[in-house]
Amino acid sequence: MSLRLFNTRTRRKDLFVPRMPGVVKMYVCGPTTYDYSHLGHARSYIAFDTARRYLESLGLRVAYVQNFTDIEEVIIQRAAQAGKPPLEFSQFFIDAFLEDMRALNVRPATHYPKVTQHIPDIVALVQRLIDRGYAYAVDGEVYFRTRKAKHSFGILSHRKVEDIVVEPMSQAGKKEDPLDFALWKRSKEGEPSWPSAWGPGRPGWHVECNAMAFKYLGAPLDIHGGGLDLMFPHHESEAMICEGAWGVDWSRTWMHNGFLTLEREKMSKSLGNFVTIREVLRDYPGEAVRLCLLKSHYRENVEYDEALLARAKGQWGAMRGAIASAKGAGGTGTDGKVAAVLARTQSAFRDAMDDDLNTQDAVRSLQRMTEALAAFGGVSAEEGRAIVSVYRECGRVLGLFADLG
Repeated sequence: MSLRLFNTRTRRKDLFVPRMPGVVKMYVCGPTTYDYSHLGHARSYIAFDTARRYLESLGLRVAYVQNFTDIEEVIIQRAAQAGKPPLEFSQFFIDAFLEDMRALNVRPATHYPKVTQHIPDIVALVQRLIDRGYAYAVDGEVYFRTRKAKHSFGILSHRKVEDIVVEPMSQAGKKEDPLDFALWKRSKEGEPSWPSAWGPGRPGWHVECNAMAFKYLGAPLDIHGGGLDLMFPHHESEAMICEGAWGVDWSRTWMHNGFLTLEREKMSKSLGNFVTIREVLRDYPGEAVRLCLLKSHYRENVEYDEALLARAKGQWGAMRGAIASAKGAGGTGTDGKVAAVLARTQSAFRDAMDDDLNTQDAVRSLQRMTEALAAFGGVSAEEGRAIVSVYRECGRVLGLFADLG
């Protein structure tokens, strides 16, 4: 296998070799479900869905886990504003997310764990961290001793403890150190809470992913993915928790997709400057949206522009037209010209995907093939079948042309 993936930890493209032969353990951070998912979410989950598809095309079995954060302060606040119970409010947007993913031909994860369904696992992990001296309880809350995780701090941001400026704590502060972060939060009156040895409360954000990923995949992971904004502090905090709990690296390969920006500002639900997936799907087919987002490398930052979607829709239509023509082919043949084009396309496509999942070049190889095929007349039925086969083969990886099987 010649696949190389850019590892945020090493800052280079490393040859990808799963720890267990033939099996890839892959965890991708899922959304906090308090609103409809936006196009930035689509970009991330399409990117990692494509990574999974390519790994499977190489003959690997991928155990793919993506969580839902279905309880968080923002969910509690939004639910209260809507006059609905937090879990009911969150479930509505989980269902909407899954509907959006189906429309974008994003395959279901192997497991979709929810935070609220894994509270016992999270509580057990927090207790383990306390027992191992990496965490401490105070006034109904539990905090992680950040400075104790000497091997994991800064592995992604490549910063040192002394380089981080933090506000001094007030005398009333509960934490031993300003860098420490919450593993368990005491619930306020009227908020959802769960019992624990430290009092009723709910989990801190960073520990949730560790507990859920470990339950289904163990440690270390082969691939941990998510948006660039999760690299620090979320993913580094996960790495520190893993060091404290199990004494091993949390993931062998860390992958982070770039931002989708709107007027040069990151598209974000918290900033309120986002375009929802369903808004876009009202005007464009799901596969055209997917093609548009795959035309940029997953690590690049891309600015949203409806003109990009319009062009992608036209290119997707041209490919669909080439497939239709190939299905109806019945000429005398092209003397090996079609075969040569198909061979070049397959080679270029594989080279692009092996180079850190370069879907930009992979899509370009299909565009060149589509343009070249348009110049041929008299394609034979056998050549037509071969053309459809290449579109099908590449489409399975990119999540396009689903009707071809």
